[in-house]
Amino acid sequence: MSASADHHRHSGRRRRAGAVLAAVGLLLATSACGARWDEAQREEVLASRTSSGLAAGPDGGAGTGTASRTRTTTAAGGGGAAGGGAAVDGGGTAAGPTEGAAGGGEAGPAGGGAAAEGGAKPCAAPSDAPGVTDSTITLGSISTLSGAVPGLGASSEGAARAYVAYRNATGGVCGRELVLKTADDGMDNARHRSIVTEMSEQALGIIGGLAGGDAGSAETVTQLGIPVVSVAISKPFDDSPVTYNVNPYFADVNQPLPKFEYYHSQGVRKAAIAYTAVDQTRSEINLRQKPQMIAAGIQVVAEIEVPLSTLSYDSAARQVANSGADYLFFLADGSISASMARSMHDTGYDGLKFAEYLTSYGSKFPELAGPGAEGAVSTIRTAPNEDGGSSQEQAAFLEWFGRIAPDQPADTFAADSWAASKAFIDNLEALPAPITREALLAQLGAVGDYDAGGLLGPIQLGPQASKGCVVLMQWRSGKWNRLTPDQGFLC
Repeated sequence: MSASADHHRHSGRRRRAGAVLAAVGLLLATSACGARWDEAQREEVLASRTSSGLAAGPDGGAGTGTASRTRTTTAAGGGGAAGGGAAVDGGGTAAGPTEGAAGGGEAGPAGGGAAAEGGAKPCAAPSDAPGVTDSTITLGSISTLSGAVPGLGASSEGAARAYVAYRNATGGVCGRELVLKTADDGMDNARHRSIVTEMSEQALGIIGGLAGGDAGSAETVTQLGIPVVSVAISKPFDDSPVTYNVNPYFADVNQPLPKFEYYHSQGVRKAAIAYTAVDQTRSEINLRQKPQMIAAGIQVVAEIEVPLSTLSYDSAARQVANSGADYLFFLADGSISASMARSMHDTGYDGLKFAEYLTSYGSKFPELAGPGAEGAVSTIRTAPNEDGGSSQEQAAFLEWFGRIAPDQPADTFAADSWAASKAFIDNLEALPAPITREALLAQLGAVGDYDAGGLLGPIQLGPQASKGCVVLMQWRSGKWNRLTPDQGFLC
């Protein structure tokens, strides 16, 4: 269906001009059958999560899956209003309803997918689309739970399950109950492709999740015309005309990020950039972050590559201090960032107005960095959990994610997956005619601004363009606090 998919892709969608995804090396680093990743390739995944200022998630939490391919979960219950049953066993086998959410038809937060009061919606009409029956709609979700980085997508998978449970608890969608098939790709390209092929006949489309092997399925999802709304790791998967990424790129790489404009307004003029020395991280720095700093009027006075084998970050910290920089931008995972923060603290240098450790929010950075964490800044694209349910959607996310995936952190991986699942299902429900994949792709392509009900900094979903909307978080007095803005997003 590649021709029809291209036809229905929103005409305003641009290729991500000049933006080389930090994870593009995934294709270079893995064979067609999907090799295991080393530490450098793990950094590529972390770098890809920084696009448009996205913070990374937990430092490799425990995986829950085994080598099994797919498993099915539902939130079945009387009248389609069960609050329970979306949790899955940890063994990776097919699982039916289990404990994990409030049972017995408990109603969830308002704003779910109940049928319109005036009668059945057009999407409730009979449909012969894959995964659609008169009573159910089956969806797929693929995450990395095992392999070289076990648990990378565990919170993302939990959020997809949580969103399905939430929508079933509030009435289902299009007069039907949602069924979710989840799968672990093991961070393997061929395995991801095999899962997609299997799901193509069983599921209407793919929602949420975070899968390190998605490069293996770029051509497959396009050829089969499978609608996907997720966070793409590889550039080929992201570039597929049937993939809608909730973390899209800027159309202009020389456009300054709102956060850099904020730093400039606070007196920042000289930046020191430090990052792990892998090609993909260099691309993220040189083709995105650095040009956007310069565009905001910030001079880069030091650029420091830190080998992955480095055991001490004292030398890098001294270079920052000697540069006279008033702003530090550091790109590595949470534990490496903590080491750099400790070394910066030990220098006694007090010339920094801001020290941004991009991936520190949602990681173990504060406890590992000790006193070096004080004042550290991190940039995120979703409403911080510290808002405590500032929007109805965030309240639903925090409540239902806590029910369905209580062993996982409600991090930005999870929030992205919830936002992606919501985008898919809301647009499914908005179809003006019976359900087809082609109609859903057209519906998604027509979406302009999208903010997942206030959970996500606004993006252009159909055209696939970032608006640079972020929240700057700062670690002060033992907790994360909003630095700017006081509420909402800095856009």
